[in-house]
Amino acid sequence: MSFKGFVKVNYFRFVFITVLSIICGLSIIGAGYIQMYWLTDIKDGKWRDALLYILLMIVSWCFTYVFVKLAQYLNNKQEEEYYKQIRDQIAIHYFKDGKYHKVSAFQSRITNDINIVNENYFEWYIALLIYTAILISALVVLITIHWSIFLICIALDLMSYFVPKLVQKKLQRAVEDLSSESKSYLDTLEKWFSGLEELRRYCAGGKLLQVENSASNKLENANIKKSGAQQVLLTANGVCSLFSQIVLTAITGFLITQNVIIFGAIVSVQNFMSNVSIGMQQMIQCLSYMKSAKPLMKEIGSDATTINDQNDQGGEIPTSIKTRGLMLQFPNGEKLTFPDLEINQGEKILLTGDSGAGKSTLFKLILGSIKPTSGKVEFENKNGEQIKPDMSKIGYIPQDPNLFPGTIEQNITMFNDDLDSKVKPIIGEVDFKQDIVKFKNGLDEVINLNKLNISGGQRQKIVLARAKIHDSNIILIDEGTSAIDQKATMDILQKLVKSNATIVFIAHNFNEKMRSLFDREIHLVKE
Repeated sequence: MSFKGFVKVNYFRFVFITVLSIICGLSIIGAGYIQMYWLTDIKDGKWRDALLYILLMIVSWCFTYVFVKLAQYLNNKQEEEYYKQIRDQIAIHYFKDGKYHKVSAFQSRITNDINIVNENYFEWYIALLIYTAILISALVVLITIHWSIFLICIALDLMSYFVPKLVQKKLQRAVEDLSSESKSYLDTLEKWFSGLEELRRYCAGGKLLQVENSASNKLENANIKKSGAQQVLLTANGVCSLFSQIVLTAITGFLITQNVIIFGAIVSVQNFMSNVSIGMQQMIQCLSYMKSAKPLMKEIGSDATTINDQNDQGGEIPTSIKTRGLMLQFPNGEKLTFPDLEINQGEKILLTGDSGAGKSTLFKLILGSIKPTSGKVEFENKNGEQIKPDMSKIGYIPQDPNLFPGTIEQNITMFNDDLDSKVKPIIGEVDFKQDIVKFKNGLDEVINLNKLNISGGQRQKIVLARAKIHDSNIILIDEGTSAIDQKATMDILQKLVKSNATIVFIAHNFNEKMRSLFDREIHLVKE
């Protein structure tokens, strides 16, 4: 995420915004310059010239107002188009990088972090241009009035520049802390509210409120610290501005009494003095805010970098999976240790074990969604050579299947229209035909994720069909038939074990008839 990327969204619009903003700054000073001669003409009784000048001032103010509003509108449009690009790039990056990303972290990145950058960087661009134009044009006008006023302004402005720098780093740290606490707050909500039903069941709402309140307090404190740092910066700017006004007013009054400058300057020079001070202070303030957002912009930019498609290619279909010294340790000190395993092509394996022995975790380690603390998972081809696996050929049916807003057919094909013709034969293999006829629109029934219009068993059959239709050579089933009745489960398993695919099936409740369908059993023991 960068200023260069913001410009590239629409070069012509960006140039137009820049020109409008500069004209606004020049118009403000132009109105002040006209005012100087307007006051002089009133003193001298030149009423016709005074009327002309006042009309020119009104026109200048009107132009300023209209141009500011137009520049803000166009800048907002430029911002939103850029943020859409960034959000799309982050989504693509997270999809392609192969890493596990927390939902709360993704949400925070594309909402809170972008909003923080917007408030502390791009929203200040127009103001920076306007105040820079005001500062430069006011200095030019002052030097035409008298060189001494110009030099004093330069000296005072240099003082105004260095004083606020003392609090810039504090503001930058406050912005970074706010982003961190925002992520932490969203992460806390995700962890606790995902188990809301369980908390209700055991009347543990007090703990939920306590945790939420603690996280909320931290976020509130981060916001307060950021606001405090902003106020310190504003105060420093205000003190410098006041000092500048006092000194320049004294010099201006002296020059008028000496008839060095015209009478109208009695008000206009004070305005120019104020314009210089305000222009400098606001320009520094804009730069301070924008600088404070740079580290966060760099982080967002890193998450929005393009990952070449070639990095996702080249995977082979594994014929065997091996684990070597596999161990996973949790932050609380608890650890899971797995025996060295070898799963060969075409095997039908029943995976059983003690509760908490890590059956589901083993699947996630194989899939790479979590990384082991030590040891590794190896994939080999038919020649026994280690390979990078083609993960699209490894089907995974979790306990709680993932479905998406779309039709039943789309959830089976995963939005690949080329597979539409294969859907009907597949649904027979997973005992789904009788379910389909119950839906008004059949395979075109849209799945409602908010008001779920399918049963748990139907969800599992959809994901089973998904794995089958994509020709998964290896299918990992984590109690993937737990919501399906026993008769249908046996029918599905009998068809699955006849396939050439490698099947690893986790089940808690199984009978001898089910056990007999598998080549062997792997039993995990919790140590």
